[in-house]
Amino acid sequence: MAEFKDYNHSFIQLVKTSINKNKFFALSTFALLFAFVTCTPEDKNNGGNGGNQNNPEKLTITGDALDVTDHSAMLTGYANLPFELGDAEVGIMYDKSQSFADVTKVVATGLDGNNKFTVMVISLEPSTTYYYKSYVQNGMTLKCGDVKSFTTNESTIPVGAVDLGIVMTREDGSTYNLYWSKSNLSTSGLCANPEDYGDYYAWGETEPYYTEGHSQDIPCSNWRSRTNPEITGYNFSSYKWYNDLQSTFSKYNTSSSHGPVDNKTELDPEDDVAHVKLGGNWRMPTDAEWTALRTRCTWTWTTQNGINGSLVTASNGNSIFLPAAGVRCGTYLNSAGVIGHYWSSSIDVISPNEVWDAGFDSGSVSRGNGLRCDGFSVRPVSE
Repeated sequence: MAEFKDYNHSFIQLVKTSINKNKFFALSTFALLFAFVTCTPEDKNNGGNGGNQNNPEKLTITGDALDVTDHSAMLTGYANLPFELGDAEVGIMYDKSQSFADVTKVVATGLDGNNKFTVMVISLEPSTTYYYKSYVQNGMTLKCGDVKSFTTNESTIPVGAVDLGIVMTREDGSTYNLYWSKSNLSTSGLCANPEDYGDYYAWGETEPYYTEGHSQDIPCSNWRSRTNPEITGYNFSSYKWYNDLQSTFSKYNTSSSHGPVDNKTELDPEDDVAHVKLGGNWRMPTDAEWTALRTRCTWTWTTQNGINGSLVTASNGNSIFLPAAGVRCGTYLNSAGVIGHYWSSSIDVISPNEVWDAGFDSGSVSRGNGLRCDGFSVRPVSE
């Protein structure tokens, strides 16, 4: 048996003479428990060709690296497990060093019909070479396939964004790095400084209701000229997607009590002010993405260059500052310097007149929901 060829020859001979020949494999497996937990190469010449899963002489074979991005990769391997090792752990171990001194193990969930397994590795560094190998572990014994390598792609972080190390998973199982902009959105693009309040937008509208230069008016009476509907302030009478006479929504509605149902729960790109202003992959964050920012980062109320807000710090040491820009309701700007409310792109499907948002003040950070007609801040994201 190839996997045991490095064992002391005299010991193997003793085993062979002391047991029935057809019991040899089971006792040899038991003898493995006396081995040190070091990774013994299964076959130094196993080829590196993606694995020959039909070769029973090899307990595990390292497969190929697939779908490599700037932050993730799908790594494959093969495990030819005899009955006695049916409960053994299989997977991939990887490291940036060929010595595997700081190794990370990812356990596979199972084998397919060809004895193949696949694992996803995430939170990788861009433009970096990683070394990996398949493994099978049974108790104290560890067997490995040969070492292979792959190099991640160059960074895709757009100009004006910060990598907070947040990796999101889509419904189809694929992943993406989520990048947050360094500053709030204004009518001309991203604000010059992280402390700038930026402009206030009703959800699904791509321009503020006030005329340029009047974002901080308390109260405001300088409204943009528009008919159908006329703008009179941040209220439903001014809201683009609302019929004030019928009290119904014309778009983004999941409830028949609010008008015709289209079951749109996320903003279309043409109604996403971040995408309209910045283009590319820029957009407003989803409710799930705000949740990731709340739960995976540390939020600290602070004052930065004279502006109150929250410093959001990731485990990788990077951070963004969210100014407490307040909220525009009706003709007033409320609580600037005291609270922050930032739109997500996701409506509340139970109450489609409201949208999920991220809210914070000096003592708390929370998931909230605001009326679609209110004027909230926008912090764009990209991927």
